[in-house]
Amino acid sequence: MQDQIDKIVAAAEESMKKAISHLEAELVKIRAGKATPQIVDGIMVDYYGSSVPIGQVGNITVMDARTLNIQPWEKICCNL
Repeated sequence: MQDQIDKIVAAAEESMKKAISHLEAELVKIRAGKATPQIVDGIMVDYYGSSVPIGQVGNITVMDARTLNIQPWEKICCNL
């Protein structure tokens, strides 16, 4: 019985460490009052049938303290 409890506690500790690590990575992206290109790092877009990070399909620049400009390298059309 104690072995099962130890396994559950170990799994919970591992999950909590992963959650804290993820939170730390997300908090690094936040800059009070200033836009940074790292804010959009987690955004994935469909590019010729595969999912890629948005930074790999265009340029991301900071226009001013509150504005990001995302300029794609090529226009992709789709038939709806």
